[in-house]
Formats: sequence, structure tokens, C-alpha cells
Amino acid sequence: MKKKSLCIGALSAVVLLTAGCRHFDQSQNVAPKRMVGIFGGMGPEATANLYAEIVRLTPAKKDQEHLPTLIYSRPQVPDRSTCIASGSREIVPYIQEAVRRLERGGASFIAIPCNTVHYYHADMQRAVRIPVLNMITETADTVAREHPKARTIGLLASNGTLKTRLYEDALQSRGLRVIAPAQEIQQSCVMDAIYSIKSAGDKQEQARLLAKAADELIAQGADVLVLGCTEIPLAFDKSRSRVPVVNATEVLAKTAIREFYKKTP
Repeated sequence: MKKKSLCIGALSAVVLLTAGCRHFDQSQNVAPKRMVGIFGGMGPEATANLYAEIVRLTPAKKDQEHLPTLIYSRPQVPDRSTCIASGSREIVPYIQEAVRRLERGGASFIAIPCNTVHYYHADMQRAVRIPVLNMITETADTVAREHPKARTIGLLASNGTLKTRLYEDALQSRGLRVIAPAQEIQQSCVMDAIYSIKSAGDKQEQARLLAKAADELIAQGADVLVLGCTEIPLAFDKSRSRVPVVNATEVLAKTAIREFYKKTP
């Protein structure tokens, strides 16, 4: 519970945008020139964790040096895995409304702490003029850049993300082989841990299940593990892994910081 409290507590320092709030008035002289936008709620704790990572990784020595951030947490977005499995497009109006709300609120770009929803990245990008960061390609680039000798990547992700082959395509295009847990381990370890994390279950049991899945991937020859679900880092114990671990949430946080400081014309 301590980790969760820290993540949730970090939100007290952020501008939180909810469905009933008026958007940020950019006519005010105090409006920031650039602002991070976060479309969250998929799930809420993962959203808090992304913001906590941005705070942790920002080279700030005082409050005023942290990044202006606008968060729109919308947990009511339809289940991503279910929509992908059925081919339903019911999710699209929800996610397009969310990114448009952030754009109207003054966000300069948008980060989304949910891997699976990146299946609809093009739908979200078409809805706004500001950049929607791509967590998948940024993570694949990080793996290739930071682990150039790696050949086989073990992927821990939700069923929905695995079904989309988002990571497989991104990593294979960079010359990397991708392996996932066997179906039984995927269901009884990875998915059970994800559901438990979303329902605030036993952290020790979640860590045990994820470690078991990671060990299976390492036994299959994984040189690097990718945590490709934003719930997984909330319980995964990196110290138990015998190979390097790339956390997609941390990658997204670093990308948001880089984008914020990027020089614009």
C-alpha cells in the first residue's frame, strides 16, 4: 500500500482535469508555454505511477522546475482487450473525446499510460493536432539502443496487447525476436496478476506470479524483459530478474520529459 499511496499522493501536485471541469484558460498571462498532457484511467493507479515517474525523472531542484501537467483520468473507457477481440469500435469516441479535451485544455502533447490502447493510436492522432506519443515505438527504440547485444526479448503484457502484436511488430522490425509466456502461464500468472493489481490485491502474490512468468521467459532464452503493461511495474520486482528489464512506463515518462524540453519553431 505504501507504493500506491506515494503514486496517488503525487497527483496533489498536478492540474487534474475531470469530466466536469472547465478547460484551462489560455488567455491568462500565467498560462504555461508548454504543458504535458496525460490521458489516463486505464487504469487509475498506472496513471498515478506515470506521473510519479515523470516527477522522479525530471531534473528539478524545486517545485517551480517541475513540468506543468494536465491529467484527464477516464476509467470509463471500454475494455481495450474486449474491443480488440470483438472488433468493436465503441471505444473510439471515448478515446478521441479524451485527447481532444486535453488539447483544448492546453496540452502540448499527450502521453497515454496504457499499452493496449495504442492499437488505436492512429484514431487518437487523427483527432488532434498535437503529438500523441507512441509508447510502443519508444520502448522498442529503447530496447534496441540500450541493449544492442540482445537478440531475444521476453514480453510481459496483457492478452489484448499480445493479440495486437504491437510489440512483436515493433521489435521484429528492429531485428529482435519476441517471445511471450506459454498460454497457461499467461493466464494463471500474468493476467491473474494484472487483474489483482487493478483490484488492489496482494502485492506479494502479484510479484510472485510475475516472477514465475519472467523466469519462464528467461528459461526460453530471453536476453531482456519488456514490461509491456502499465499495471505490471506496480508489482514487478526487478531485483529478482536475472536479465535487464525495460519498463515501458518509465520509457514513456522519459519520452514526455524529452518532448517537453524539445525546441519548437
